[in-house]
Amino acid sequence: MASKITLKGTVHYAVLALLLLATVYPFYMTIINSFKHRMDFLRNFWGLPQQYFLDNYVTAGGYLLPYMANSAIVTVGIVLVVLLLSSMAAFSFAVYDFPGKGWLYVLVIMLMMIPGFLLLVPQFVLVKSLGLLNTFAGQILPPAAVGSSMGTMLIREFLAGLPKGLFESAELDGAGPWRVFANMAMPLAKPIMSVVGILSAINGWNNYIWPLVIISDERFKPVILVLGKISGTVEQGVSLQLAGYVIASIPFLILFLFATKPFIAGLTSGSMKG
Repeated sequence: MASKITLKGTVHYAVLALLLLATVYPFYMTIINSFKHRMDFLRNFWGLPQQYFLDNYVTAGGYLLPYMANSAIVTVGIVLVVLLLSSMAAFSFAVYDFPGKGWLYVLVIMLMMIPGFLLLVPQFVLVKSLGLLNTFAGQILPPAAVGSSMGTMLIREFLAGLPKGLFESAELDGAGPWRVFANMAMPLAKPIMSVVGILSAINGWNNYIWPLVIISDERFKPVILVLGKISGTVEQGVSLQLAGYVIASIPFLILFLFATKPFIAGLTSGSMKG
């Protein structure tokens, strides 16, 4: 029996189609215009390229690759630090009881409520006093510290939903805290760890304000700071920068292709427990 088409269902799918169009169409326009030379861009903005101008990608790629390597180092560093700190903190909050546990957890959650701009000056003063200006460590540690609060909350809520008997039985069998953490808690928390890692990677790659504040040395600049500085021939024009935007987005297109399934699994894992 064919499913009945209702007005509500039609409106629902129409809204989804409009959202999909609003999301995909700007990226589509960026891609097709990145292959155009200057005159083709001006005369034929909405149409396909009359001739594909690959020099835009050659020039943009040669300029951006060193900066993309910097962004990769910073992003991987942020993800690793966030996962390490938030997983250990979340495990402690979820499994053990200690004095001031509730208040300390509230303080961690409150860090998520502080606007990032309010932290710029104190973070800059701290990083400068530690001699971390124009370094990868200076780009990694403050954003990782801020991101760890959200990671702690997500992982803690996941671990708190697991039966406590799992960890108690392991301790009765003689397993120490580190063994329980590494061999039991972390394997079970892989779905939510993937969510925290993906969100941290997105925030790390797209972080613009913090590197702008502390990085002036070209050797350490992430790609997001130099996208608007690509220069080429007059014939390349704006399309050269559009090609740069496409190249800079490739790592996250790859991440999207490979991480969509674990990301959705992590988001839905909490509702499937128990």
